Amino acid sequence: MTKYLLLLLFFSSSAFASLSFKWLGITTFTLSDGKTTILFDPSLTYVSVLDFLPWKKIQTDPSEVDYWFNRCGIKKIDGVFVNHAHYDHVIDAPYVIKKYGGKLYGSSSTVNVGLGGGLLRSQTEIVRPGTTVKLGDFSVEFFNTPHSPHFWDVMLADGHITAPLIPPANVMDYRVGDSLSFLIKHPDGSILYQAIGRVEAQDPLKNVKAKVLLLTVANRRSSDELIKGRVLGAQVSQVIPLHHDNFLLEKPRDGSINILWGQKLDEFKSSMKLAAPKVQLTWPKYCEEIKI
Repeated sequence: MTKYLLLLLFFSSSAFASLSFKWLGITTFTLSDGKTTILFDPSLTYVSVLDFLPWKKIQTDPSEVDYWFNRCGIKKIDGVFVNHAHYDHVIDAPYVIKKYGGKLYGSSSTVNVGLGGGLLRSQTEIVRPGTTVKLGDFSVEFFNTPHSPHFWDVMLADGHITAPLIPPANVMDYRVGDSLSFLIKHPDGSILYQAIGRVEAQDPLKNVKAKVLLLTVANRRSSDELIKGRVLGAQVSQVIPLHHDNFLLEKPRDGSINILWGQKLDEFKSSMKLAAPKVQLTWPKYCEEIKI
């Protein structure tokens, strides 16, 4: 009997060993090993083009956040990591932490969004490039990867958030702050989340290697640049593209995905097939569990 109990315990623990990824749109996603769940860039509240008008203000829509968390089967969060403080990456972080748990990790601008949204200082932590946070079997290392300009050399909502940002606030009040990329290590594999769609000459991720690459493809300068500089450079076996859905339209609930204008995804697919044919390219669907 003891022998069978030991085998049962072994296989039960093994069941928790595999890592799973779930995408909730833009660059909002979870990573979980069955014991610990970490969330990145929580932005589920719908913000329309009209909300960019200077007299408009935005704030978290709890019903939208709860709908997608319930649909994706997310019940508890152990940590929330934010790559930069534009609204489409951080707007729902305070609500998520207050309802689902965890702590907010990011730049000083990101932390000021959390404090303005009602988080205690003990629920936030300013992180810096070169440092690491450990949660369960996950370790998350931070790299400075500055946000690319939106149009030519123009960055929307540039600068830093220097005081707690109390909602409702204008879209442009969510200033970019410092921008981070993440190397997530786990006994079952390493994941690199590159939060920008470019590889600069001074590349902080140059020597980083990983099993899986979560790659922002929005606002990319060149598919070849991303593939050669990051996909092949990091020697990954799988790429999961992010930030290709149109966040200026309401997220469909029928399983379809509205593609952000000008993304040229077919061109990216063709370039991947040509330059990195052995790398698995996985296009996520909302709430789909992907084993990595």
